[in-house]
Amino acid sequence: MTYRIVSLLIFISISLPLQGQELINLLFRDSEFELARLELYKQYGQGDSLSDPKAIAVIAYSYQLQDNHHRAKKLYRKALRKSGELSASFIDSINTNLCYSLMELNEFASAYGIFSTRENDHILPVKKRFFILTAERPNALSDEIFNSEEIESFNEFARTLKKPNRARLLSLLIPGLGQLYAEHTVDAAQSFLVVSAGFIYSTVAYQAYKNDDVGLGLTSITIGTTALFHYANVLSGYRAAIYRNMKLKQDYLEDQNLNIPPLDLSTSL
Repeated sequence: MTYRIVSLLIFISISLPLQGQELINLLFRDSEFELARLELYKQYGQGDSLSDPKAIAVIAYSYQLQDNHHRAKKLYRKALRKSGELSASFIDSINTNLCYSLMELNEFASAYGIFSTRENDHILPVKKRFFILTAERPNALSDEIFNSEEIESFNEFARTLKKPNRARLLSLLIPGLGQLYAEHTVDAAQSFLVVSAGFIYSTVAYQAYKNDDVGLGLTSITIGTTALFHYANVLSGYRAAIYRNMKLKQDYLEDQNLNIPPLDLSTSL
């Protein structure tokens, strides 16, 4: 806390000639987002609250740049509740950035509900990003969003992805098989060895219980622990496919020049 106060005092002393929008722009340019938010509250705050919808949207944008998408989502929606005070173009910009955060939070249905009814230059990359990030789903691509070359490239890319539910089923049938399907060979080997060892030990413990060599408590703990390991193995297979797909999607977005940042709202005040 002391470090933040000292940093703020030093920055204010250096930037004393700067005021208002110019100071906020400089803070954003230097990635001093916490200081930018303090300045916004100082300029647009009323008591402990911030009522200006543009300032709220800019603060949401600052959180978005820090990958705090939960906070950004809440503030963007708060700004939109005051949309009567905003221009149509700025509302479009807020909705575009809100879609970015929703997709980062895997809230794809909410993002689709926003952009599907909008048509502007900013929203087109968001629509393309949505279909790429949900490529495992059987979504038909619209020729109003993608051209023929992009559709062909997308279909080829989609065939390289793994199906998470299939990975989960394979891991349920044979420990580690889902991870192997998702091309995580080390995880596959670990899951197979751990669950197999647990199964063997559980079988031995059960036979010992039938022969009255051990009690029911030890046998129950052994079988229960093995079941938990197997459940973790099934979950691991599912997640391995998801993580593999996400890495491929990010690479594909980069290749298609669609890994672009949200719209800069810091200059709109």
